[in-house]
Amino acid sequence: MRTKSNDTGKTRDAFCKDGTTYTNATLLTDALRRSGRADLTVPASLSDIYVTSQGQPCDAYYKIPETAKQDPAQDSAVNGIKTFAVTAVAGPTQDVYQITNESTYRLLQLKSTRDGRASTTTYDSFGEEFTVAMPSKDKAMTMSEFRSRVG
Repeated sequence: MRTKSNDTGKTRDAFCKDGTTYTNATLLTDALRRSGRADLTVPASLSDIYVTSQGQPCDAYYKIPETAKQDPAQDSAVNGIKTFAVTAVAGPTQDVYQITNESTYRLLQLKSTRDGRASTTTYDSFGEEFTVAMPSKDKAMTMSEFRSRVG
């Protein structure tokens, strides 16, 4: 799986394969800063490095929690495709999943609010064949290596 994140006009990638997540070091640092680690800076030498982590299967990025409930007030359309919404709420976190009701149910979009921050993830390329080029070993480092390099 490949995801692209666009924040302030800069696109960063993350990948997941066989339970290992590869997150661009700059993308990871930006996320850590937003959660209170303002003291982190990424050396230029790490800007194209991916930090690896394990612990959750790759389907966690698009799995809808069993606690999600249909929410017709949030029904919408994504890229011109009519969707129905299901919402999952846990404390200050709210996730609204937009699902197509065509021949096969597919998650098309996730809108999340966490601690006052909002994000939107749009899913596409269903059934299309394409090659995802995973980061090479020389472009990856473990989380502990990353921590030692950025302080």
